[in-house]
Amino acid sequence: MKTKLVVVGVAILGAACLVTPAMLAMTAILFSASAQAQQSPCYSPIGPVVDTGGPVRIPVVGRFTSTGEFGMRKLPVSGVLKLHAGLDLTETPANGPIVAAKDGVVSATPSDTNGGNQIYISHGGGLETRYLHLTSRTVKVGDKVSAGQQIGIEGTSGQSTSPHLDFEVLMAGQPMNPRTWLTQQGVTVPSAGVQGTALGPTSTAAASGGLTFTPIMPTSSQSVAVSAVVTQIPAKVGNYKGDQVLNAAYIIKAGQGLSLDAWTITVGVMTAMGESSLTNIDHGDIAGTDSRGLFQQRGNGAWGSYADRMSPPIASTNFFKALIAVPGYRLVDPTIAAHRVQGNSDPYYYAPFWPQAVQMVSVLTADPSLLEQLPVNGSIIGCATDPTGPLPQPPTNGGSGAAVVAAAQHWVGTTPYSWGGGNINGPSLGIYSSLSLDGTHTVGFDCSGLVLFAVYRGTGIQLDHSAEDQSHSPRGQTIPRDFALMKPGDVIGFSEDGSGAPGSFGHIGIYIGGGRMIDAPRPGKNAEIVVLQGNSYYESMAWSIKRFASM
Repeated sequence: MKTKLVVVGVAILGAACLVTPAMLAMTAILFSASAQAQQSPCYSPIGPVVDTGGPVRIPVVGRFTSTGEFGMRKLPVSGVLKLHAGLDLTETPANGPIVAAKDGVVSATPSDTNGGNQIYISHGGGLETRYLHLTSRTVKVGDKVSAGQQIGIEGTSGQSTSPHLDFEVLMAGQPMNPRTWLTQQGVTVPSAGVQGTALGPTSTAAASGGLTFTPIMPTSSQSVAVSAVVTQIPAKVGNYKGDQVLNAAYIIKAGQGLSLDAWTITVGVMTAMGESSLTNIDHGDIAGTDSRGLFQQRGNGAWGSYADRMSPPIASTNFFKALIAVPGYRLVDPTIAAHRVQGNSDPYYYAPFWPQAVQMVSVLTADPSLLEQLPVNGSIIGCATDPTGPLPQPPTNGGSGAAVVAAAQHWVGTTPYSWGGGNINGPSLGIYSSLSLDGTHTVGFDCSGLVLFAVYRGTGIQLDHSAEDQSHSPRGQTIPRDFALMKPGDVIGFSEDGSGAPGSFGHIGIYIGGGRMIDAPRPGKNAEIVVLQGNSYYESMAWSIKRFASM
C-alpha cells in the first residue's frame, strides 16, 4: 500500500517451500501428548513462565570474540559432522563470568560428554536459552534470574578444546541462529573474529529491579503439564506476541482452509507483518485513509465490507484468493508476489519480513492441534494447570523395536527432506551448509534427524544428530549384517564409499523387516520405505547395524 522505512537486523532466508501441504493438513500427530509436552510454551519442568519482555544482552562480560557460528560443522574433538546449534563466544581473559541473556527461570542444569556443564533458562512464550561448556554454575533449577545476572563461569567441559561459551537459542524446541535472534532483539554482535566489549554483570535479580514476571511454580519436584484455557498457541514468537501471534494463526488457518501450500501461506503472514505488524488496525494512513485490518485492505468494494476487512479469517481468505489469482505468483520472490496483490510503491518492501514469517509458520504448524483449537475469535487466555498430571514421556525401560518403527512410519510419504532438520519433537527447520544442502526453508528431517526422533520416541535414548555418530554409538548393540539376525527397529548406517572407515558413514535408516528400511533420502524427496535386499546401491556399501531397543 505504501512505502515505509524499515530497519530489520535479520538475514533473508529466500523463497522456498517451508512445509508440504500434507504436513499443514495433518489432523493428528504421533505421540501428541509427549510432543505437546516438549513444544508447548505452557509446559516446563519449573512450571509455566510468562514472558513480558525485558532487556536482552550478550551473555558474556568484558572483552570477547565470536569464534564459532551456527551451522553444520565437524566437531573439534571427534571430527563428526553435525549441527552446531549455538554461537561460540570466547572471553578475554578466559574463564570469566557467564550471564543470563534475558530474564527467566532456570529450567535445567544437565551435564554430559558433549555440552559439558550446562544451564537452560526458560523465558516463556516457548523461548529457551542454553549455556554450554561451563566450568561451574552459580544457579540451580527453579532460580529466577535477570538479564546480566551471573549464572556460571566460562569453561571447556564436554566436547571442547579451549574455554568458551556455546550460547544456544530455541523457540518451541527448535534451534535458531543465536546471532539472528540477538540482532532481532536490537543487540549488536561483532562479526566472526572481531573483538567486542560486553557490559559487566549485575550482582542479583534485585540489583536490576527484579523480574518482570511471576512464574507459577510446581508444588512438587516433578515436571508439571499444563493446558491452555482456550489455546496453547505460544504467547510470543520472535518479536511478535499475544494477539499478533493469534492473528498469524488465523492467517495460516485461512490458507489451510483453501488447501494452499506452506510457501503461499508464509507469503500471507509476511504481507500482514509488513502492512500491520499483525495488528488488526481500525484506521488507514496517508496512502489510504480507508485502509483497514491486517492487510490494510481498501474500502473500494474489492475486499468486502468493513466487517470483512476487520475479520482476520475473512480478510486472510480474501488476500489468499487475490494472491493465487496472480499469474505466475509462485515463480517470483515472496515480496514481489505480495506486491502484485498489495500494490506497494516499493516492490521489495516486504522482503525483510520473510525470515520472521518463516519462523512464525514453522512454530505454529509444529503441532497441528494448536490451530484446531483456535476459537472463532478472541484473544489468547493463557494456561491453567492440567488435572491429569504429567504428560507421558518416551519409555525408560528400553522400549521396543516396534515402537521405533512406528515412530518413523508416521512421517513416511508426507514429510520432506530438510538438511539438518528433525529433533526429538519431530520435523523442524534445517540449516544451511551449501546451495545444495540448504534446509532453512523446509520443515522436515534429514536421515539422522529421522533416526534421532524414532529412536528417542521408541526407546527414550537420545542420539546425536549425525549419521556417523549414530552408526557407531556405544549405546547400541552391534548386530551382524545378516537379514536373518536383524530385527525391526535396528538402525543401519551406510559407509557410502564402501570402506567402512571412520568418517565415511554419511547415510542412515531404520530397518523395518522384510529386507526394507525407512529413511529420509535426499533433498526433494519425502521420508520413504526402500527395499535393501537385492538393492545393488545399498548392498555395495559397508554397513554398521545398531540395536537400541531392548525388545
